[in-house]
Amino acid sequence: MSTIKDVAKLAGVSITTVSMVLNKTNHKISETTRKKVISAAEKLEYKPNNIARSLVTKKTNSIMLIIPDLINPFFAYLSNQIAIYAEKLGYILYIYNSHNKLIDEKSFVNLIERNYIEASLIVDRRVQSFDKKINEKYNIVFLDEFDYQNADVNIVTGDNEKGGYLATSYLLDKGFSNIGLNIGPHNTPNSTRRLSGSLKCMIDKDIEYDPKNIFHGDYSFEGGYKAGKYFVEKGVDAIFSFSDLSTYGILNYFYKKGVRVPDDISIISYDNLQMNKLIIPKLTSVDQDIDKIAKESINMVDRLVKHKLIDRKILVSPKIVEAESVRE
Repeated sequence: MSTIKDVAKLAGVSITTVSMVLNKTNHKISETTRKKVISAAEKLEYKPNNIARSLVTKKTNSIMLIIPDLINPFFAYLSNQIAIYAEKLGYILYIYNSHNKLIDEKSFVNLIERNYIEASLIVDRRVQSFDKKINEKYNIVFLDEFDYQNADVNIVTGDNEKGGYLATSYLLDKGFSNIGLNIGPHNTPNSTRRLSGSLKCMIDKDIEYDPKNIFHGDYSFEGGYKAGKYFVEKGVDAIFSFSDLSTYGILNYFYKKGVRVPDDISIISYDNLQMNKLIIPKLTSVDQDIDKIAKESINMVDRLVKHKLIDRKILVSPKIVEAESVRE
């Protein structure tokens, strides 16, 4: 295996010069010398040591994604898409699964500094906005809109209020009025926004809504199973469920009790996970455009790391993907 000394010897230059050329540091090195170094490195098939390079450049190209639950298919898919775009821009992505545990400011700083992380993506409602200096120093981008009005916070997320409005409008336009809402945890901003959009739609369409038709869920399969029982007892004719994973629990309850979807109760869900195409009936759902959220978040990280101007707030517009779970 070739070393940097071998490259320097073949190119007839110093080790320092080779390091400067290969690490693209801002020193005045002639084009002739630069070409000699690159040519020597290619002939020797030299592969620079990333750890050694980081010591010279003070850059690791490492970023961290903090998520609450990797088992959840939504977070798994989001992580996969972020990893794809991170690799395209030359970043190494570390994924930290918090297992739904609170991460305070001290724990976060320790996690980032001991792993030499240059930027962080956080999609975890238990991680709240940090001090302005922390946000800026560690190049943090949040993937939830919990603090959207804060001018100092970088956010890339789906437009949840619009998504809630779209889903509710879709059911109302199909002729449903007795609609059950399977919402998320009370401390989850995206659930609050979806609920706000849903209720706004009902007000705009002059629909009187019974708050007893709201089930306070937790975005889990088990929570969805409980929601299914609740809505059957309430006698709703349609459900807007705020999470695909939770909707799978509802469908499981219905299957066991002989409730037919969409003949007896129609359902529109949220997230449009790939599994929706595999279940019966195929699930009509609000697509957040996870791919675009992932791409925009990595682009924002890249600009932060390179100290370029950024648009600190990006809301990605959702759309409804129709399938088989809603009847006329």
